[in-house]
Amino acid sequence: MRHSEYVELVSIVMRTTGARPREIRRAIASISVNTWRPIEVVIVYQGADNERWQELQNLTAEFPSITVRVVSNPATGDRRAQNLNIGWEQAQGRYVGFLDDDDTLADHHVSLLVTAMQATGKVWAYAQVTLRKENEALEMVSESHPFRRHAFSLKSLWTENFLPIHSFLIDRSALHVDLQRQPFDEELDRSEDWDFLLRLAFYHEPAVVEEFTAIYHVSTGSRNTNLSLMNAAVNQDREKLNREAWDRCKAIVEARKMALATSVWWAGDYFDLAPVAQAQQVVPTTPSTSCNSLHKRVIRKLIHILERSL
Repeated sequence: MRHSEYVELVSIVMRTTGARPREIRRAIASISVNTWRPIEVVIVYQGADNERWQELQNLTAEFPSITVRVVSNPATGDRRAQNLNIGWEQAQGRYVGFLDDDDTLADHHVSLLVTAMQATGKVWAYAQVTLRKENEALEMVSESHPFRRHAFSLKSLWTENFLPIHSFLIDRSALHVDLQRQPFDEELDRSEDWDFLLRLAFYHEPAVVEEFTAIYHVSTGSRNTNLSLMNAAVNQDREKLNREAWDRCKAIVEARKMALATSVWWAGDYFDLAPVAQAQQVVPTTPSTSCNSLHKRVIRKLIHILERSL
């Protein structure tokens, strides 16, 4: 397949505990059939040096058409953000993407995203994602498109994360300096991808690919850990711990959003973040304040027009 004027290595980072060998092989197989070359998979294994680690070593020989490298993180606890940072540092490609060990990519996913970045000069690009529910035998139960948006909006991303971690690819050669090293906040064991995306989108506008090129797999059985997409009949203790983790991480992300918003002059109007003190202050109507109010309305209108044109 012919690509643009130059061909660069693409690295896909996959974090795993090695507990899902069927899904891991399915995920890597979906990378191996991608038409883009060269491509590598960097697997970050968190766990002990046991049979799971040994089995992961065998994947290199099982997928000879691509480079598969396995690195270990012996840390205990939920270190999902740290695992992503390890993979980021280990990745050798100019372009970097991510894939959870139970999700998959279409064969043209990487090619479309790289081509979109090269054609537009954007630092990152994302494509559309299908949500597929499946049973314990990995057989499809249903499909839907809850992540679909008609256009990219930073304001929408500010409210909720509609971009699964395997939907996007990043050109590291032009990233903002704040994102170049260890871009994932290791305090987070939930929403670490959203926190990263908020900063990425704050500094860089994405290229958008309208095709559905990635699948977010959700099990209807016991192996799923995403409570927002699970059946209500889950273990109550597990749910309580997860909710506490979500609440703690939400507070961290909200603080991040406020820090970003206060770093630039336009964010207050764009995100409707009127300072509390200013909102409580009674200001008499004068020609000067009327002009300021008109100025703010004009800025909001311009932002709305620009957002609709993306």
